[in-house]
Amino acid sequence: MKKKIVIILSIVIVLIILGYGTKVYVDYSKNVQYIDEQDENQEEKNKDIIVIENGNIQNENKIDEFINNASNRKAAILQIQRISNEKTDNIQVEFVLGQYASEKNTGETDVINSINMPVPSVNGTAEEYQTIYGYYKVTVNGEETGRYDGLRWQMKRVTKDNIIQVIMEPYLIEVTEMPVICEYNLESSSYKKKFELTYMARKDMGIKRIAEENQFDNLDFGVYTFAGDVFITVEENMMYSLEDALKQNVITVQDILEQTKQDEKYGICEIGYYSDGGSTEYRYPEYTILKYNTLDGNKDLIIGMQGTIINQVNASGYRTEGEENRE
Repeated sequence: MKKKIVIILSIVIVLIILGYGTKVYVDYSKNVQYIDEQDENQEEKNKDIIVIENGNIQNENKIDEFINNASNRKAAILQIQRISNEKTDNIQVEFVLGQYASEKNTGETDVINSINMPVPSVNGTAEEYQTIYGYYKVTVNGEETGRYDGLRWQMKRVTKDNIIQVIMEPYLIEVTEMPVICEYNLESSSYKKKFELTYMARKDMGIKRIAEENQFDNLDFGVYTFAGDVFITVEENMMYSLEDALKQNVITVQDILEQTKQDEKYGICEIGYYSDGGSTEYRYPEYTILKYNTLDGNKDLIIGMQGTIINQVNASGYRTEGEENRE
């Protein structure tokens, strides 16, 4: 009898242990799954946050997304976590829609209807501009540090001495200092430089043709230099004239155009537009690249001295290849 009791008790104890062990295992599995889900959610959330740690940036593409949305009058939020010397700051920039954006979203036109919609007076207040055109709201650690209306301000990058600053740049109004949102190292960004362009002035102010239409890249425009010669450095101690670099396929004309667009995006050069059909100047500190896009079909690319050169080029007697052929 005692032996039976011992056997029964042993079986009960084993069942209790098995039951408890199963419960512990199930609870553990649930906890592990919960932690994994939390980690996945946090990783997904971190993809939407720009992290700048000791000057190095992660998720830089979020800056482009925010700038594009704000430029197209779409509500957007940019979140930045800045970590430096064990101190963390949380920066948020929000683009808040105004009445103008609401009008555009519901109407058929991209221009303000002055009958149905108010516009700021000549001496309109900042609040009036913000109400109509929306505004950028900047907060640092939950405290608001500035508001900038969406008509007279834009967010952009500027680069100097290998440091990129994200700033608020004003239109039509003068400020003594550009508000800086954040800054980070150029080396940690997605910026890539394929070559270095050098412009050396000549004594004459003439135009020199480097490439004819369809000579390189099958592009339907010519390449010229104005009042100077252009050299390309691809690697250290590997310098070519622009003409030789194109002939030897060291670089392409498309490489030059892509570099100008990237440099403008990072604020390495300034951009100027013209109402002749869409001609564009990319103005660097040492030279300017002019890309024609006129209504009469001129698409030539010209590299000249620093500053605005389109008027000087037009006055120099420059003619497109098509004009020369017709003549």
